[in-house]
Amino acid sequence: MPKRLFASLLVLLLLLSPTRSQSQTNRWQTIEQPAAWYSLVVERPLTDRVSLWFDGQWRRSGLIDNPQQLLVRPGVMFMLTPSVRVGGGYAWVATAPYGETPSLTPLREHRAWQQLSLTHRAAGLGISHRYRWEQRWLTPVRDSGAAVTSYQQRARYLVRVQGVLPRLRLGEGEVTGFVWNEVLLPVGHGDALIRLTQNRLGGGIGVPLFPRNRIEVGYMHLWNSLTASRVNEINHTLVLSWLVK
Repeated sequence: MPKRLFASLLVLLLLLSPTRSQSQTNRWQTIEQPAAWYSLVVERPLTDRVSLWFDGQWRRSGLIDNPQQLLVRPGVMFMLTPSVRVGGGYAWVATAPYGETPSLTPLREHRAWQQLSLTHRAAGLGISHRYRWEQRWLTPVRDSGAAVTSYQQRARYLVRVQGVLPRLRLGEGEVTGFVWNEVLLPVGHGDALIRLTQNRLGGGIGVPLFPRNRIEVGYMHLWNSLTASRVNEINHTLVLSWLVK
């Protein structure tokens, strides 16, 4: 992998990852805390162009002890060309109060999502772009009283750069290195038409297990803007993923 290009891309992703806005520096509190996300991603082809897709995530506050979120996200993917795919599906999310600034109640979310994925290569590296649009129905879990469901929309953009690490191999499989960044932008609600409320910057390595199985392990710097409590929340997150194709 060209080291200078890889380093340049990493710097670019860092520049895309604000930990807090300049206007918030003197007015907002910033907290930092550990987290861990464990996920299973499965894709199974139905035809040459259509496949079923599933993403399940067990998110913890701390390494494993305390709950953060449980996410189940099935969908269907359609290949338009070898480098262009579209897809969509449903997600169910259970969020628990967690960390130093917990929410007042647990939260349950039903979500519809649609996405466009583009891939290309440059200087021996694989580069992917994912554009995702979400419709979200969120309901607090209350011990008593009626819970009111709110509706939100959100746009997301993720860019990922990946390449083979030539001096690292496991049997016949290639070990890969990757960096990525994702921005999450609520649309059409709150105090702005569209604004950045979350940024996820990460990197790690992918290790082959079997011909169709890989493990990815890495680190994610997750910045979350908690507007109601005026807090910049930074989660230093271990990410462990099992990919099955």
